[in-house]
Amino acid sequence: MLIGIDGGGTKTALVLTTDDGHIISKYTGKATNPADIGVEECAIRLEKQLDALLKDFGGREIEIRSIYAGIAGSANDKTKNALYARLRALLPNCASIDNGSDAFNALYGESDDGYGITLIAGTGSSSFVLTESGMTQVGGWGYLIDDAGSGFSVGKAALMAAYRSFDGRGEKTTLEEMCLDKLGINFRDAIPQIYEGGKHYIASFARTAFEAAEKGDEIAKAIIDDAAEALCVHLRACLTHVKSFPTVCVAAGGLITNDKFFGMIQKKMGDDLNRMRILRPVLPPVYGALVKAARNIGIKTDKTFKENFLNDFE
Repeated sequence: MLIGIDGGGTKTALVLTTDDGHIISKYTGKATNPADIGVEECAIRLEKQLDALLKDFGGREIEIRSIYAGIAGSANDKTKNALYARLRALLPNCASIDNGSDAFNALYGESDDGYGITLIAGTGSSSFVLTESGMTQVGGWGYLIDDAGSGFSVGKAALMAAYRSFDGRGEKTTLEEMCLDKLGINFRDAIPQIYEGGKHYIASFARTAFEAAEKGDEIAKAIIDDAAEALCVHLRACLTHVKSFPTVCVAAGGLITNDKFFGMIQKKMGDDLNRMRILRPVLPPVYGALVKAARNIGIKTDKTFKENFLNDFE
């Protein structure tokens, strides 16, 4: 049996399957990003989730051939190694244990060989290049250092424009009224609400920016354009680490789901699109984690494997 885990900042998806991709059990639980909740809390949540996934099959003591856990916030070696140790303790009879960043889950599922570029533009932004030589990170250094092209950066820019429109430091923009409506309280009294809400709450204002841009607000349009350009900078930097072209680039995250925004990125990439095939994932990220678990022990993830998974996943 195989286990695939896709652990994000919002939720965690787990699947238990046969070697040919048939789903035996699946479970969705709380977020497991150690950058947000710490390694210990992440391990506690994974334990509960694995217990739920395996409760009808003998629990965590059963023999598992391979597991891959792609967990958000675990790209650095220290966190990755700490989570590996926890997984080894949680699944003592698992023959092959592997873990890494959730950023690769979609790439594993969409790329034939598992190599390529992955671009994430959700609450945060990041990109990674995976080649035979290893992994290279581009961006994704956290919202305090570098959040270019993220939902947080767009939401923050929208709020900034709204407040500056309100207090006279900036141009008038419809973002002022739209952000005020979303806040549900006056700008002065909303400050504690914004700071207590943190990065996820601020990122939620990205949708407000997109709505204002759709209405023709020039400041909102500039914010969206800047975000698209920032993500193109990610991609061009990634291309410098790729040796074989064209390469696959899987783009995912809340901002990428916006068709017009995705189109902006493609247009801005220009001739560089000849060196990459940018696509949005069709398959659920947890499928990519499962594919990685299978490939790690030499199981072919062919058309039948994929069909078995999708038929059972619905």
